[in-house]
Amino acid sequence: MKKPILVLASIFSCSLMAGPIYSTSCPVASEIDVPSGSGGYFMSKDCKTVYLLPPMKGSASVEGKTSGDLKRCKEISQFNNLLTKINKQIKILVGKSENDDEIKKLFDQRNLAIEQYGDLAQTLGASLEFNFSTSIDTQLEKYRDLNPSLDVTFQPVVIKNARIAWNQETSVDPAMKVAMNQVVAIPDMNQLGHGSFNGRLDLSLIGACPLRDPFINTLPSVLKYRDVAGLITPNFQYQYELEATYKYKATYNLSSLASKIRKVSSKGGLFKTSSYASLSESAESEGWFKLEIECDDARVCDSVKADTAIVIKNRLIKEVFDNISLSTIGTSLNAIESEAPGKNGASAGAEALRKCANPYCQAGAVVLDVANSIFGGTSKTDEFIKSNNHSVVEEVVTRLPVSFYGMMGFGKN
Repeated sequence: MKKPILVLASIFSCSLMAGPIYSTSCPVASEIDVPSGSGGYFMSKDCKTVYLLPPMKGSASVEGKTSGDLKRCKEISQFNNLLTKINKQIKILVGKSENDDEIKKLFDQRNLAIEQYGDLAQTLGASLEFNFSTSIDTQLEKYRDLNPSLDVTFQPVVIKNARIAWNQETSVDPAMKVAMNQVVAIPDMNQLGHGSFNGRLDLSLIGACPLRDPFINTLPSVLKYRDVAGLITPNFQYQYELEATYKYKATYNLSSLASKIRKVSSKGGLFKTSSYASLSESAESEGWFKLEIECDDARVCDSVKADTAIVIKNRLIKEVFDNISLSTIGTSLNAIESEAPGKNGASAGAEALRKCANPYCQAGAVVLDVANSIFGGTSKTDEFIKSNNHSVVEEVVTRLPVSFYGMMGFGKN
């Protein structure tokens, strides 16, 4: 992949693919027959390559198992019954909006029960070995079989940072852990191939006891995926990166921005970091910033718009601070990067700002030159506002890697 030719800082975007999406500006896209269960695709700039996303659903099976100490399963039953009774009583009293003392007593009982039986969630009940099939190879062949006459090349997107996340079912009380390894990283998919891979699930006694055969006090000789799916559900989570071209037009007014910064500052010109995110989070900021984006694929625009806005705003706010600040105070903090699937670009970027990703935000506060204007004098802020009271239009066409997140569920194999 070519390195991005770009004057902006690196942009990290993410989008959780919720279903088949085939939006593309390539005319040939309307001719592509899509097999059932497809997760969608992107197309290359020259419309010659179809990059296939993993299917919506893979398959899983239990290949092996090892039992832990299941002799304490009677305690699990006692705990579940006690917790169910207490939770039911709490729900009844909370619904009546009264008896605060009684509700507190019930919560104390609940906490005591969890403390008493807490080691059950830390004790290994069983280890299960799963085989997971992503069906990526199968989907690739289906696309090729359905579209033999099209002058395009089908290939899977390159997957990285793949992992299996075991999601605990809500029917099990969230206070007690079912899976002891709830997230399992997967080796490089380029080395594994796009077919199948194995993964291990360690169950606590909370998770293993419901699988126990009551007659033999151990796990049944044959354990099927559907038996486990009622307790915990695996998801295949992954990241993929595509090189994309998009054009943006940013219109902004630094005078208005400086006025807003002064407005949210306290007496004496102290601008606190807590005010920073409010100026930076949204893609549109009334009165000082507007962003328009055009993309070959609408999904790219959806993914990069918020992050592009944050990067530009970061730069503009820094420019204003350079001109009107007197000093910075506070403790420097490290920036963070978004990584968890499920976050969209806007929330991940906003979180980074709140964690002080910007050099000026890294100070606990910035002292601005606004004090003189309060007493009728001339300040750097007034001069900056006066000389920058006009709109600036910035147009950029850029090509860079855009990162997306995806997720696949599993059915029985």
